[in-house]
Amino acid sequence: MEEILAVEQRRPVRETPLEKLVRESGAFSAALFRLAWLTALLTPVLLASFLTLDLAVFRFDQIFDSAAQKPSNWLSVGGIVMTCAGLLVILFSRRYGGDEASRAITASWGVAAIVVFAGLAELAPVLQDSDFPAARSVVAFVASAMLGQYVAVHFYDVLRGGGAWWRAPLIAALAGLGLQASIFYPWAFWGSDSPWFFWMLADFSVKAAGAAAFLPIYRALQQTLKPRGGFGGR
Repeated sequence: MEEILAVEQRRPVRETPLEKLVRESGAFSAALFRLAWLTALLTPVLLASFLTLDLAVFRFDQIFDSAAQKPSNWLSVGGIVMTCAGLLVILFSRRYGGDEASRAITASWGVAAIVVFAGLAELAPVLQDSDFPAARSVVAFVASAMLGQYVAVHFYDVLRGGGAWWRAPLIAALAGLGLQASIFYPWAFWGSDSPWFFWMLADFSVKAAGAAAFLPIYRALQQTLKPRGGFGGR
């Protein structure tokens, strides 16, 4: 006689409309709070970059004899701060994934733009035309920085979870910062007599050094910023 094995079948637990509403509302609230938190971290960095963009760094000028090649022509405090912003979003991507990091980038730039325009409107009566940078340079700076940050989180999201621990953050940082430099300098200086190609290479060299210096920080934060479930990484 064949033994008939009874297979227990579990019926899916039915969720009432109210329970579904509560669950989805909770998930939405958590996502909104997370976006607000990441935006609150990134926006001050962007604003600090805007406010210090015209503060040139003169410390290394004595290394170069040619006036056109001196780092103060292209190296500014604001540029360094924006480099830090590009590295910060990689940490966002590690913890929450590329999509969440991209949303934080979009929201942060939006909030920063509102703050900047509000400040300009408030100060407009006392500002002179000479107080404003060239529109071409501003657009080039903003566009290159935004695109560089999007590319950095995308590269990190693709490369995470495989190979040596430093591969994903280093390649992501170099890709994002490299794109930023390669967009900004041709856009801002094309057609001028400035040695912008030399400035672009020098700027990327400094940013590459910054990306390398970022690796020990990334390593130290690996355990603290463990990826959330489903995002992979180590």
